[in-house]
Amino acid sequence: FPGLEFKDQNQRNLVDEVSIKKPVTYNAKGSPRICAIDCGLKLNQIRCFVERGARVDLVPWDHQLNANDFDGLFLSNGPGDPVMCQKTVKNIQKFLASQKTKPVFGICLGHQLLATAVGCKTYKMKYGNRGHNLPALHHGTNRCYMTSQNHG
Repeated sequence: FPGLEFKDQNQRNLVDEVSIKKPVTYNAKGSPRICAIDCGLKLNQIRCFVERGARVDLVPWDHQLNANDFDGLFLSNGPGDPVMCQKTVKNIQKFLASQKTKPVFGICLGHQLLATAVGCKTYKMKYGNRGHNLPALHHGTNRCYMTSQNHG
């Protein structure tokens, strides 16, 4: 289209744009206490934790982590490229290097940030897997599952 300029959205820190700016606590008397890093998470994720009795401390994407402040760490999904979230990766690395053994769970971008923090490299797929089912073989049982895909 003449005159229409296309920009690479991965050159912006989209996580910074969508993340909360100050910590927020949900279900303050709940247990266990979960620190959720907001990389663009969906409200239903908080709702699911709270419905199960958990306290959720939602923190910005670049929040310094103190392992004494929570029982488990949740790294949310969100937009963009994990390369743009170096502050988050460094905070995760500091947490992992601490002497505290706590569960960590990442979805989508959160999983990529965790992988990056432990030394893995991520890359954008040429063509994403969207809207179709792919078989996945469980090597321990040799059982096949159908998985729904939406990534790339």
